Amino acid sequence: MSNGFVAIPVGSRSNAQAVRVPKTAELVAKQIRNAIIRGELSDGDTLPAESHLIAEFEVSRPTIREAVRILESEGLVTVARGARGGARISSPNFEMIQRAAGITLQFQGVTVGDVYEMHTLFEPPAARLVAERNSEKAVPLLRAIIERELALTKDRFAVTPVLAEFHRTLIEMAGNKTLVVINQALRGLASAHMELAQRRNPVVDPEFSERQLRFGLKSHSRLVDLIEAKDGPGAEAHWRAHMIAAGKVWMAQIGSDAIVDLID
Repeated sequence: MSNGFVAIPVGSRSNAQAVRVPKTAELVAKQIRNAIIRGELSDGDTLPAESHLIAEFEVSRPTIREAVRILESEGLVTVARGARGGARISSPNFEMIQRAAGITLQFQGVTVGDVYEMHTLFEPPAARLVAERNSEKAVPLLRAIIERELALTKDRFAVTPVLAEFHRTLIEMAGNKTLVVINQALRGLASAHMELAQRRNPVVDPEFSERQLRFGLKSHSRLVDLIEAKDGPGAEAHWRAHMIAAGKVWMAQIGSDAIVDLID
């Protein structure tokens, strides 16, 4: 009589893949990682002493040390060596994502133009979400940033991080946490290459640079007007046109074929 189960031949590698059993150290690391994610262990907390962890998990000292090395490689703990050393919790942060993204994209040979194109794909729909979901909260924040941008139009180096803040705040106001994480991973790359463009072009006509900035900031203001009016489609269309135009300016200075590079 059939018991309802399908028999899988033990020796048949074509029909079934071998199941990898996690090492004990990986299981210990997983439990500590989950405690960090759940907030049971907070940023800056000291990881309990080895003797305590050995007793709690009922494993050997080498296993605990391997588990800590796993967490250290993930950036979830920092280990200070020496007599006063120890492991401290380091909560997940955007710098971890940015560096991992930078290394991976550079390895893949991704260009700056490719990264900027990605921003052009997701920022305009984000502008629409802000207009339709979060207009009242977003408008005063974005207008305050524009005021700071306008105060720095004569200093193209000082205004660059404020421009980046406008883009970052726009994404945050869209209300989608996954989008915020993706944006932070890529925004660090974009900001770094904007700064690179300025270093490569240290001598520019200051009047031309200021006119160019003021023209771009009018576009920022227009976007906020559309958000205030809760005009989602209008905000999306306007910001797409802005991103395309702004991208041509930045790519002309950097070169769209430049390879993403944040390693150094």
